[in-house]
Amino acid sequence: MTQDLFLSIENAHVKYLDRTIFHGLDFAMSTGENWAILSASGAEKTAFLDTILGKTILSAGRVARDFAIDYQQEMTAAGKINSFRDLIAVVSQKYTFTNKSNLQNFYYQQRFNSSESEEAATVKEELENVEAKQNGHWNVRNVMELLELEKLKEKSLIKLSNGESRRLAIACALLRNPKLFLMDQPMTGLDVDTRTHFGDVLKVIIESGIQVIMATSPDEIPEAITHVAILDGGRINQVEKRENFLQVDLVNHAALSQFDHNKLDELIQLKPVTKFDTLIQMNNIHIEYNGKVILDDVNWSVSQGECWVLRGHNGAGKSTLLSLINGENPQAYANDLVLFDRKRGTGETIWDIKRPIGFMSPELARYFPANQTCLKVVLSGLFDTIGLFKKVTPEQEGQAMDWLRLFRIEHIAQMRLTQIPLENQRFCLLARAMIKSPALLVLDEAAQGMDDEQRTLFRETVAHIGSHPDVSMIYVSHYDQDIPNVVDHELVLEEGKVVKKV
Repeated sequence: MTQDLFLSIENAHVKYLDRTIFHGLDFAMSTGENWAILSASGAEKTAFLDTILGKTILSAGRVARDFAIDYQQEMTAAGKINSFRDLIAVVSQKYTFTNKSNLQNFYYQQRFNSSESEEAATVKEELENVEAKQNGHWNVRNVMELLELEKLKEKSLIKLSNGESRRLAIACALLRNPKLFLMDQPMTGLDVDTRTHFGDVLKVIIESGIQVIMATSPDEIPEAITHVAILDGGRINQVEKRENFLQVDLVNHAALSQFDHNKLDELIQLKPVTKFDTLIQMNNIHIEYNGKVILDDVNWSVSQGECWVLRGHNGAGKSTLLSLINGENPQAYANDLVLFDRKRGTGETIWDIKRPIGFMSPELARYFPANQTCLKVVLSGLFDTIGLFKKVTPEQEGQAMDWLRLFRIEHIAQMRLTQIPLENQRFCLLARAMIKSPALLVLDEAAQGMDDEQRTLFRETVAHIGSHPDVSMIYVSHYDQDIPNVVDHELVLEEGKVVKKV
């Protein structure tokens, strides 16, 4: 065995999410190396990291974690309980934060109710509560400096944006002072500026003595990475040093061309889209929490058939703006806001507001009851509830199955939402948003966590939906390549103010 071997996988046959995902998988990582793992399949990349972490089923072969041998021998000799996992930190794509009772029972609207923010820890409290098995370079002060969390330190976890939560997750992982840092799409949800500086952050992490394996995309490989491996068909079929790696296209374009756009048109037209004179009219919108201004003098109007992209840095106020449209924010009643021809506060119910809207956000997935199947998740879109709590007709169930078949995920119908890969979750939530033929489709970082092929299919599908003359769209993304070509209007927020509207 090579003396400087840090980690190896030898002829591994691996089961993940009830199916064999790797056949004869081999991988070797030496001390001082840092790897990027690429694949057309997001599930393959996540399963690779989970195999190193010991969270998959190994039916043959072995995983040797040489980096942990000395530590485990020392701890065992001292009579202390130990695991190789003590030396590994992980940033996954799943939301891992809990409330002060150590429960993850937040509800979607909670972040917009300022009186309930005390149920979750602040950023600083969360960092101070991290337990590390090892002493090392990283402490609360320097992780806050590296990830620029100082100005967020008193902010409640439930008030954080996607990107801010991501930075906090990286900081919490660093506080474990690991030998190995596993990162699953670490730049997901980060705004453009933060992604640009991520390479510098990674370099500092590596210089502190931590080795990194990150699942990523071909166009997001930081310079601090030394090696690249491509997974395909259940094994690694290409290994390169980063400086020798040439950009690759992992998308199966032939498979994309088989998508049934005619069936998509048929499903959209099953129920006529309701028409309105005014979809959205915001006049001098002002939102603040505990004295902090989140939206400041926002004026915006959206007409039926318009497709908008909503941009802004992490924490700019995008989610708060969407919460006014979705009927989730109680401060809507204190503002001059017209939605779907009705002024807020004139006797309308939250269901009147939600009925014309199809809403999709990756974070929605974590609010559904754990026992809900994917079929029930799609059907819940008919009733605008987070979960299905009503009896449905055979026709409605057939319609939901048609949407799942359209996206080629009918096999997940009876699986729980938490059991399926993230890319399938996203299409399941899109089916939920579309099943009622909404007048307004709101997509909040909707392609987050998808692999390259699924992102392309998602973008083209959404573009086709937006081409229907009565369907309006608001699309939020930090990635220009995710924005569908039907988008022809732009609103940009900066620190809660509109800085661009075209």
